[in-house]
Amino acid sequence: MKKLFVLTFFCFFFCYTGFCQVYSDSLIINIQGSLGKLHSENENLKSRLEMQSRSLTDISKNQSLSDRTKWEKIKSNLIKSTEVYKILSDDIIDLKSQVLNQDYQGYIKKLSSVEKGPLGFSFEDVILKTAQSKAIFNKKEKNERFMSVLKSLKDSPIVGLIPYASQAVNLSTAAVNVAYASGMQDKKVNFDKIKEFEKELQRYTGFYNMLDKANLMNTNSSGQTVTMLEALQLDVLEKFKKDAQKVGYNPRDIKNDEGLDDYFNYMISEFSPDYMKKRITEIESKYTQKDGKANLGEMLQMELDMRHVNNNLDYVQSLCNRFITVHDQYFDFENRYFDQVKQAINVAKANNIIEGVGEKPAQMVYDDLMKDLGAKKKKKDAAIKSSINIKELKDKIDSVDIYKIL
Repeated sequence: MKKLFVLTFFCFFFCYTGFCQVYSDSLIINIQGSLGKLHSENENLKSRLEMQSRSLTDISKNQSLSDRTKWEKIKSNLIKSTEVYKILSDDIIDLKSQVLNQDYQGYIKKLSSVEKGPLGFSFEDVILKTAQSKAIFNKKEKNERFMSVLKSLKDSPIVGLIPYASQAVNLSTAAVNVAYASGMQDKKVNFDKIKEFEKELQRYTGFYNMLDKANLMNTNSSGQTVTMLEALQLDVLEKFKKDAQKVGYNPRDIKNDEGLDDYFNYMISEFSPDYMKKRITEIESKYTQKDGKANLGEMLQMELDMRHVNNNLDYVQSLCNRFITVHDQYFDFENRYFDQVKQAINVAKANNIIEGVGEKPAQMVYDDLMKDLGAKKKKKDAAIKSSINIKELKDKIDSVDIYKIL
């Protein structure tokens, strides 16, 4: 019982040490995320100041506009705003879907497997063969017992204690700890052979540790991106409902079993340019005089809600700019993730742990892996760019003639 306690203690201690290192990396990533958030807030403040300056200019410009020009601008802006809402809503939903897409991450996850993967080796087999070749214990039965313990470590609860480290790193750490703990109980154990065993495994864990850092960064950045997109989506929803109600559209409440994306798709499909054109025609008919012309002066004075929506479209513009920032930041994260995964594979190459597969030599396995990784990254980026047209969003919001109608 005492031996079991010592063994468990050492396994947990060294696993915990690994956890502290990875946790430190996580803390650094979170700090970087906070700095990014501060930068985003600073950009939003800068944008608001620019809008305020533009508003002062609009006051001066407004004095020279005729009632006809004012109403035509309001009409044009309101119709275009429905198109902006449609594009922005679709883009948020598309990007969120792409971030949560696990195909690309699933391919990289195979690299972390302890079973035979794209690098041509099985880390489980490496540990067993290395332990066997080192013959750490003098007696055959003790070596066989050690091998039996190693085989059972994969399913041990201790191996799964650390949430951020890969199974390979935990398995290697536990295997080395078992060897050292056994040495404490047996004076005949050759510690030089244990050190050789540990050194050999470190050639592999160098690769796995680098890959763990890349995957941890990706998990944090993906979560951060989804959080920002969902927060933006709620802000868009709040603004949309206010604008829609002011121009006569009363959106229903979200259903209990309805997701936010589906709710948006439903409302945006109804609050369309055609709906806005119809609503504008209804308003104009209220002020049509006997001569068939609309009393634009009275209409501008009475239809305050229409003017209010027009005069606050700068906030819709800021929401679009927020999305563009999140979009660009996500691509920065993805590029960093891709670079770190490539670095991990290069560590594997430098440590000479890549093995040939079939008739492919190790160098060809490396070359093909880098090529496949780049192709999958390119495919994922292309999927995002084809579904999210940032230029279209920028052009559409720029086409809205944003300034205050007094």
